[in-house]
Amino acid sequence: MPAHKRKPNYNGATTMQELLIVVCDYYGDPVDDWKEEDADHVSLHDVADGFDITVMKARKLLITGGLYSTAISRRVQELHAQGLTVAQITEETGLKRASINSYLPYAHIIYNMSNICEFPPKEKA
Repeated sequence: MPAHKRKPNYNGATTMQELLIVVCDYYGDPVDDWKEEDADHVSLHDVADGFDITVMKARKLLITGGLYSTAISRRVQELHAQGLTVAQITEETGLKRASINSYLPYAHIIYNMSNICEFPPKEKA
């Protein structure tokens, strides 16, 4: 007999896509360190606070959505595309494992996420 599903209507891929769309809409225009930065643009910390997620998760979502690019993110993605492992990229860049993972786009669904419909961006106090 199969195990009872704890969340029978949960679809991780759909939830991930919904979260990606909502976060990218909240963030607005793409940010690239090759261009002059707009002082009024939403920051990674604003995104993290607004959605009650970590800054690293916010960065990873925005990189996945194509809205965030820096010299570090491009370097990590370039090394990964060349086939280097996370451990090798750590040696090459001096970044920690968690940082390296946050500079790579999502390949699968986000772990430990509640349903996106349950948390729209929080209002700033």
